[in-house]
Amino acid sequence: MLGYSEARRRLLEPKGWQVRYFPHYRIPEALAFARAMAGEGRPLGLIGHSWGADGALRLARRLETDVLLIGADPVAKPALPLALWQGRPEAARTLVHVDAVAEARDRSDHVKTMGYLAGGGVHRAWREADHIIPTRLNHWNFAGMMAAKGPDGRSAEDWLASLVAA
Repeated sequence: MLGYSEARRRLLEPKGWQVRYFPHYRIPEALAFARAMAGEGRPLGLIGHSWGADGALRLARRLETDVLLIGADPVAKPALPLALWQGRPEAARTLVHVDAVAEARDRSDHVKTMGYLAGGGVHRAWREADHIIPTRLNHWNFAGMMAAKGPDGRSAEDWLASLVAA
């Protein structure tokens, strides 16, 4: 994820866009950044992978502006069981869920399974996303998930591009 976000930052910052990477445990810093960008009237896209998708969902619940919310193979973090049943955040204009179910499982898929068991699964908001993109990728393959095309022919990258074009 860090490499992906750095490549996006190098591509988009010369055009006036802000791209930042925050690990799943740095929600307060991510929230401050998102609120600052929203305060400047900038469109927001939040992307989270694995437990980071849980963090992006929690962050979106605390925002007062429209966001594009992308979960790449989301896994819920351990929390009260009711958290799993919450619907989409009010701020989520569009929810995109990229679901990775590997053809040949590797260590990353076992890590995902452990996270899945510890957190209780996948949040309802992701299960009821506007767009679900099924992939046959391993859990580690974030860049592949972002490029994977959904049933409508659009990828998470395409959804991000529409945000940048707006």
